[in-house]
Parts: sequence; structure tokens; C-alpha cells
Amino acid sequence: MASTFTRRQALAGSCMGAALFLAPGVAHAVTRFAVVSIANETQSNLLLAYRWGDSENWQQINLGPGARHWWSHKFSKPNENRAPHFYIRFDADTSNKRYIEPWKLTGRAAEEERFELGNKYALRYDGPSRRYIEIFDVPG
Repeated sequence: MASTFTRRQALAGSCMGAALFLAPGVAHAVTRFAVVSIANETQSNLLLAYRWGDSENWQQINLGPGARHWWSHKFSKPNENRAPHFYIRFDADTSNKRYIEPWKLTGRAAEEERFELGNKYALRYDGPSRRYIEIFDVPG
């Protein structure tokens, strides 16, 4: 009786192995973009200058209080998952003085160009005086 159980067990195990081998693979989304997402969590209007990589051409955007924005870089081929760094600079001093602070950020590989899929950052006050603004990583 014990040998019959062993044969059944072996047969069941080989059938399960064949089923796993023949099963289609888990589908993975194809990534086509690097995405950077920034939320302005301050009460200040911020003029942001930005660029991808070492380009000489800085572009600008005004990001109001509570606003969110994303930027994307299209990969040269699907699933390349390499993109130049994203550079951003802004006046981090909320007083009448100027303090331009540059930042180097990294995009997240994504299948679509959406805020939710980007590497997320938040512009927040640095300290209780609310004089300076910095960029913080946002988990998730």
C-alpha cells in the first residue's frame, strides 16, 4: 500500500511541475518613460527652472501652492530604464533675499506618463520659520 501512495505522489508532483512549466509567465508592464513628480506643499508660488540631463536649455514653470506636476523622459527603447538626471533649481528663500538652490533628482521607470507613477518629491518648508524651502523624497 505504501508503494501505491508513493507512485501517486510522484505522478501528482510531475503533473504539477509540467503545469507550472507550461503556464504563461507573469506579465510585466513595459516601461517607456522616466517620470519625476513634484508636489508644492508650501503656501508660496515657486518659479522652477528644470532640465533633463546636461542640456543647456533650462525651461521654467510656475508651481502654485498645493499644485502638483510631473515631467517625463522617453526611453530610446522599451525597458531601457536609464535616463539622464532631472535637474531643478528655484529660489529657496521666501524672504526678499535670493537663494537659488540646485537639485539633482532621479526619475522612476514607468509604463505611462502620470504623476502617480513618478519618483515623488515634495517642496516643503525647512523649519518652523518657513523662510527656506527644500525638496524632500516622498516614499511610495
